Amino acid sequence: MGNGKDEYIAGLKKTVVPLLFGVLAGVICFSLYTSQPLMVINDGSAAAYLNEGVIPANLSAMLEAKGITLDNATVTTVERHKWIINNEYVIRCDSMGLGVYRSLVSEDWLLIALLLIIIQKFVYPVMHIRIERTIDWVTVAFITAFFWFISFTLLLAVMF
Repeated sequence: MGNGKDEYIAGLKKTVVPLLFGVLAGVICFSLYTSQPLMVINDGSAAAYLNEGVIPANLSAMLEAKGITLDNATVTTVERHKWIINNEYVIRCDSMGLGVYRSLVSEDWLLIALLLIIIQKFVYPVMHIRIERTIDWVTVAFITAFFWFISFTLLLAVMF
C-alpha cells in the first residue's frame, strides 16, 4: 500500500514542480519586460494627439533623443490608453504618465524558461525525486515551457 502512495506523490511532484517553474519563468519574463519602460512622458496632451493618429512633436523629439527614429511613423490605437507605433513600440497610459515600451518581436525570453528547466535538474535530488528516463525529462521540459508560455502570454494580455 505504501509503495503505491509513494509513487503517486512522486508523480504528482514531477507534474507540479515543472508547472510551478514554468509559471515562475513567465512571471520573471513579465517583470523584466515591464520593470523599466524606455521612457515615461508626463504630457497629458500627448494622449489626445495619439488618439488622432499623430505623434506630437515633443514625443517625437524625446524618442529621437533616445535614438529612436520615427520616419513615416504610423500610430495604431489599440484601446483607450494604449497605442502602437510602427509595430515596434507600445505606448500605454498609467498613473505615472505615458510609458514607452519596446515591442516583443525579437526578445530571447525562452532562455529564461530553458534556464529554469536546467535548474530543475538540481532541484529534484533535493526533493528526493529520481528522474532517470529521457522521456521524463522531455515531459518536465514540455510542462515547464508550456506553462512559461501560458503565464507570460496571460500577463502580457492583462497589461497590453
